Amino acid sequence: MTKAEFKKLIRSLTDAWSRRDYGSAASVFAGDVRYADPLRYTFKSRAELRAFFEDDGGYPQRTTLHTLLFDEEQQVGAAEYTYEGTHRYHGTVLVRVEGGKISHWREYQHIDPRGWEEFASGTAFATEK
Repeated sequence: MTKAEFKKLIRSLTDAWSRRDYGSAASVFAGDVRYADPLRYTFKSRAELRAFFEDDGGYPQRTTLHTLLFDEEQQVGAAEYTYEGTHRYHGTVLVRVEGGKISHWREYQHIDPRGWEEFASGTAFATEK
C-alpha cells in the first residue's frame, strides 16, 4: 500500500464513522483484526469490532485527523485524531496494514472537552506561537 492509498483508507474509515455506516467502517479491517486500547478493550474479529462501533449511544459521530503518517516499507501508519461521539477523545493510533486491510489497530486516547489545539499545546510536540 502506498501513502496515498493509506490516506484514502483512513479517510474512508473516518467518513464511514461520521455517517454511522458501521458496516462500511468495519469493512476496512481484516476479518481477524486485532483492535485495542490496551488498557480498556480488545477485539479480535471484524464482527466484534462492528458491534463495538454500533454501540454509539445514538450520538452523532465525527473524527478529525490532525496528523497522518505511513511507512510504505513496513506497512505501518500512525495518526493523531479527535473523535467525537459519546465523549470527545483526543488520541493517537498505530496501524498495521496487510493485504489492503487494517490488520492491527492500537489506540491511545483521552477524554477531554478541550479543542485539539489547546489539548495538544501541552505536549512535547506543540509549537510555540
